Amino acid sequence: MTEGNQPISEFIYHVLLTTSQSKDPRGQIEKIRILGTYTSVDKAKDAAHRGLYDSGYELEWFSTFETNPEALEVIAPSEGTGLAVYAIAADGTKFRIRICTAPNDLQLTTGNEDGRIAIPLYYVVQTNIPYCSHERKPIGTHIEGQFRSYAEARKFASTLLLSEEDGISPSSYQEYFEAGDDETDCDYGQNVVLHAINSNGENFYVSIVTCQEPECVRLAEASVKI
Repeated sequence: MTEGNQPISEFIYHVLLTTSQSKDPRGQIEKIRILGTYTSVDKAKDAAHRGLYDSGYELEWFSTFETNPEALEVIAPSEGTGLAVYAIAADGTKFRIRICTAPNDLQLTTGNEDGRIAIPLYYVVQTNIPYCSHERKPIGTHIEGQFRSYAEARKFASTLLLSEEDGISPSSYQEYFEAGDDETDCDYGQNVVLHAINSNGENFYVSIVTCQEPECVRLAEASVKI
């Protein structure tokens, strides 16, 4: 399919950066950043590999920094598919950059040589954390949808953990908290608009995040030397 003279890609590729601290006593949800969405998987890989550098981090700050696919399978076998960068800072903070493939339902295109979609998008991201008496480890952080407006993203997020067809309602969970209509979080982490715990103790966090330019991340985070 084409728009004008520009072909519309069937898929788009999100570059997702997550960071987590081993010293966090509560096993809190990872910090989530979207570094860009691309119409080419090769362009997305290039962006992922330079993502930490573009954000202002330097190689010597890390005790581990790996981008080789074969090596990633060995040192981070539980990280799942799409992992492009795995790094550990001197203080134990873990950085993961992965490429998430999604259907191009919004028919997004780009006029940039770098293949990056320039319009602002709002991403609904779900993180699942299992209950464990010894360790609380995120087993999955996934982008569930991308939208042109916050209102559209919020509407989708509010139904993500529910299913009328399967009889799943807020009362199906041990705990179910959702941010108010005029709130952008529900006190369970930055941008987390919904938090629920099922009967097995598994935690679900649903966030709405926007794409952040690497320069914004650099100014916000990398000014503090690791």
